[in-house]
Amino acid sequence: MKIATTTLALFLTALAAAPATHAAAPAIAPPGTATLEALLACKAGSDFSAADAIDALQAAGLAKKPGGTFEPEDKPVALFGGTVNSADVTVAEGEKGLFVYLNGVDAKRLARDWSVTEVNEHANTEEPSYVKRIDKHHTLHVIAGDDYEGYSAAVKCQISH
Repeated sequence: MKIATTTLALFLTALAAAPATHAAAPAIAPPGTATLEALLACKAGSDFSAADAIDALQAAGLAKKPGGTFEPEDKPVALFGGTVNSADVTVAEGEKGLFVYLNGVDAKRLARDWSVTEVNEHANTEEPSYVKRIDKHHTLHVIAGDDYEGYSAAVKCQISH
């Protein structure tokens, strides 16, 4: 009996130490979204090129579509508690922006989580949209969407030079 108990204990120990190949996927954003999240945080002094933004979008699982927008390739992309509907990058002389449209995200909650408290009086949205001037060059926008627009919230990091 002692051998059977020892064998069972060794088997259970080995089973616990083995990698769980059948484990459920975590309910957090995939590692590929870390760079995208960092760019969208719009920290003072941060910068990105069009190539940097495109690389971040593609690493997150978004593919460039005809017309220049980026959309999830084959599965939903989790970000900020919701999923990405689409994204875009604009780089023009004097200004650049990274814009991500989200579903399943409340713009008020997202703005509160990021301490973006100033209501954007210029936003043409039914619900309040928010704006935060980070520094002389960086502005973070949290925009309320609606069903008609096809997204629930959007985030934009705008950098001007």
